[in-house]
Amino acid sequence: MDNTAVIESEWQYVLKMMPPDLEESAVAKLAMTRRREIWEAADLLRLALAYGLCDYSLRETAAWARVIGVARLSDVAVMRRLQRASAWLGHVVVRWLQERGLSTWVPPLPVRIVDATALCGPGSTGTDWRLHLGLDLAQERITSVEVTTAEGGESLRRHALPADQIVLADRGYGHRAGLASALEQKAHVLVRLNWQNCPLETRSAEPLDLVTSLELLAVGELGDWPVQFRCQGQTYPLRLIAVRKSQAATEKEQVHIRHEARAKGRQVDRRSLRAAHFIYVVTDLSEELLPAAQALELYRLRWQIEIAFKRLKGLLHLDHLRARQEELASAYLYAKMLGALIIDELYQEATTFFPWGFPLLDQTPQPMARAADAS
Repeated sequence: MDNTAVIESEWQYVLKMMPPDLEESAVAKLAMTRRREIWEAADLLRLALAYGLCDYSLRETAAWARVIGVARLSDVAVMRRLQRASAWLGHVVVRWLQERGLSTWVPPLPVRIVDATALCGPGSTGTDWRLHLGLDLAQERITSVEVTTAEGGESLRRHALPADQIVLADRGYGHRAGLASALEQKAHVLVRLNWQNCPLETRSAEPLDLVTSLELLAVGELGDWPVQFRCQGQTYPLRLIAVRKSQAATEKEQVHIRHEARAKGRQVDRRSLRAAHFIYVVTDLSEELLPAAQALELYRLRWQIEIAFKRLKGLLHLDHLRARQEELASAYLYAKMLGALIIDELYQEATTFFPWGFPLLDQTPQPMARAADAS
């Protein structure tokens, strides 16, 4: 699909996909403070998608808006509109995901999701840049955008974390130094682990065989163990929370592990194949504040955000940032993400679309006629 179809030929259909509070939220999030040129939230959204989804420059976005009849704006006016719309676009993305199954349960503490993705320049086959993002769940907005070179690795140490905020991160952040940094800032952690990157101990300081401990769990059973880790002479108590995955989910992970090992020319570590049977996270929060099931449900939310970011790269081939200024970069990224979600849903709807409104053929499989019947 040509991305411009989203803001042109398919626009009325796309509008029907949007959350019902589009207009009200634009006012509440201060995206529509003055109705000059842009009279409706839908027009502002269309402008943002032209800039982010279609990758028009600010000048091209202004020209497109004038030609299509959306608004008569200069490129500077477009920039200012998009900067003010950043928080609102974040709200639209989160509402979109919630309406399609994203968990709406949040703990009584604020939550920040951190993630990073590799970017490459035109013609490059490796990682040239790394984009680091922080997303405040309660405020529904990107709180930090940082672009580093490929050497800028994933670590909680590069994020300034307010006290009493839960930081939610994947296993790329499951290193002792980063976890210790977050805990030293009086933040809380809910981080997925890689079995070999963060050696754990029992609370009696005995080394913990992580994979063997996990294998005590039956399918669907939750495990919750008191553990600890050491970093630079300090001991940090945590809880290890785990669930055994279904056989289908396990096999999918094991295929990925084998493929990655072949690509790097190395043997598969059998412990990785054993660990693939489980999802396991660590947190410093007590069971009273964050029960095991809710901890995994909260982590599932981070996973859904990650899937949305993957759509940015898979569907829209994100290989550069249109802007570096934080609010404008946030608006660009939110528009990219929303555009990826829209395109994905349009593709899915196309496979079940009937112009006349119903299927003509019975979709249930019919038994094959026997040879005797055919004669």
